[in-house]
Amino acid sequence: MFGIRELNVSLELWSVTFGVVGLACTLFFSTRIQDKYRKTFIALFTLNIVSEGGDAVAGICRGEPGELAWLGTHVGNLCTFIGGFLLIAVVTAYLRTRLEEAETPLPALWLKFVTYVTLVMCLLTALGVFYRIDENNLYHRSDLYWISGTFILVVNFVNAILVLRNWRSLKAFSLFCMLFYTLSPAVCACVQVMVYGINFLAIASTLGLILVFLEMQAFSAAMYAERSKALARSKVQLTESRVYTMVSQIQPHFIFNTLDTIYGLCDEDVGLAKEAIASFSRYLRTNLASLRQTVPVPIATEMQHVRTYLELEKMSDRNRLQYELDIRVTGFLVPALSVQTIVENAVKHGLGGREEGGLVTVSTKELADEFAVCIVDNGVGFDASTVFGNMDGTHVGLANTKTRLAEMCNGSLDIASIPNEGTTVIIRVPKGGVA
Repeated sequence: MFGIRELNVSLELWSVTFGVVGLACTLFFSTRIQDKYRKTFIALFTLNIVSEGGDAVAGICRGEPGELAWLGTHVGNLCTFIGGFLLIAVVTAYLRTRLEEAETPLPALWLKFVTYVTLVMCLLTALGVFYRIDENNLYHRSDLYWISGTFILVVNFVNAILVLRNWRSLKAFSLFCMLFYTLSPAVCACVQVMVYGINFLAIASTLGLILVFLEMQAFSAAMYAERSKALARSKVQLTESRVYTMVSQIQPHFIFNTLDTIYGLCDEDVGLAKEAIASFSRYLRTNLASLRQTVPVPIATEMQHVRTYLELEKMSDRNRLQYELDIRVTGFLVPALSVQTIVENAVKHGLGGREEGGLVTVSTKELADEFAVCIVDNGVGFDASTVFGNMDGTHVGLANTKTRLAEMCNGSLDIASIPNEGTTVIIRVPKGGVA
């Protein structure tokens, strides 16, 4: 005969089946769900399986003779109560995490309260406060059973109120799913405190869990789409940054000066003019290639570009610019055009302010845990404390280089300058620091 007992067992096994399916989907197919949500849903589905599966086992074994049936009844009921209490705590934790970016997220104090009371309820269950199993292996509610039902009722209603406070910042589907998952078990718990029969709570909890899982899938898909858009925007910004870096290196005055120099050399020294054209061509190719450069380059490659730049500058005014390259160490990487940017700043802003010109020295060295590139000039100097806060564009190349060093090499940029004496810039790249 198919009665209430058989109906409840069927409903509970149905809940277990959906729990297993949901757990499998979370573990193997829901790749877009963030890790913090994935762990929570693993816990939710597992506890749902434990709670409903325990109730099904207890329902099958109740009133049956034998030690195995006695064990099934006791363990099943214990799993039902403890699994259900823990499920309430995990649901509250999930809602707090889910609403972290909402207008009014769940208070941390509320989660702590629910967690501590849940542990107390589990202890009371183990002590047999809420039910008893008689000598005929039959389950009976105790006089204090109402405490367990009231706990579930209160927590779910409070959670629903806390969710409802964020109705403006939640999409309609998300709001519906969260409210259903909190209110329907609360209503069913209230009914079961007064009416002993069909396990409405199993139906409500399972349906609510399925809805919340579907909501998380939709939420994760939306977040994935947003991250994809953000990634696309960042790629555009990176390309723009590369374009800016390249353009910032090819200043009009430098191009015009170089072309004027080559023009003059065509009459004075054809061989030197050809050499200047070849150097200028290498310079332009390197700058254009930096647009496609997404990883750091060997310091030797960068220094070759620095040498080309300095040779071209020296051809423009042989009497004003002197330079020295002391490249003792080459076994590390730097962002493309990083050293060249600083050298150009030294020539343009440092030595350019002195009528008699000056000297730029570039050297590399190896320290205990890092490599260093030192660029020193004896130019006019400046107030180094205002470099990275400057908004007029004077030192924007240095700021850009500092950012690229940090992002691409975990490196840093140190600047020391004394007005009327000169400037020292040190690029520091930690060993093994390429990002």
